[in-house]
Amino acid sequence: MKRWTIVCSLGLLGVSGALAIPETVVFMPTANLSTPRSVYLATEQYGVPRSYSQTRTRCLYTQLMVTERFDFGVDFVGLDNNQPRQTLGNARFVLSPESKRSPGFAVGALNITDNANPTFYLVGTQTVSFGRFHLGAYRQGSNTGWSGAFQTTLPFGLDVALEYYRFPDGNAYTSVGAGYQVNPTVYLCTYYSRHNQTRDGDLFGVYMAFTPFRLF
Repeated sequence: MKRWTIVCSLGLLGVSGALAIPETVVFMPTANLSTPRSVYLATEQYGVPRSYSQTRTRCLYTQLMVTERFDFGVDFVGLDNNQPRQTLGNARFVLSPESKRSPGFAVGALNITDNANPTFYLVGTQTVSFGRFHLGAYRQGSNTGWSGAFQTTLPFGLDVALEYYRFPDGNAYTSVGAGYQVNPTVYLCTYYSRHNQTRDGDLFGVYMAFTPFRLF
């Protein structure tokens, strides 16, 4: 999913395992386990808040969860006629699932395309009584980045997330997001991401995901 250089592989904000594709928080991947033998579909619209109508970009995200530890996907970014289109691949493997005593760890690749270096990563996830913490390290070419995030679910069912992501190219975003499961099939979330240098780099997005459906 490209907002790359700005965004990669956006996913659900919530920690609710029944619905969420466990790949991402706001921008960063996680070590959460997947729903095996299932397909995930989502659509998103994002843009720069101060010029939203001119920068609005629509996306379609697909993910195949082969097992609970391995998934891969193809993202179609810029479906609007006035935006350049991109097709990006990603893949993720959970090295060790999370347990009560130790965090889970996953490795993967993002931004797989013909005209750019992929971003490789290592992430860790740990659940505590009041939420879930994530920490990640990234490498794209000779550049490195890092991220950290926290997710929790409020008593009335609203999922919230706070994330800091410093991309390998030097761009950094502080993001807040909120999501809610509307019904057993549809999950909606929204987020605001503040760029570390300019308001022209800020992002506001709305995201709709569908419950992963089992293939067999």
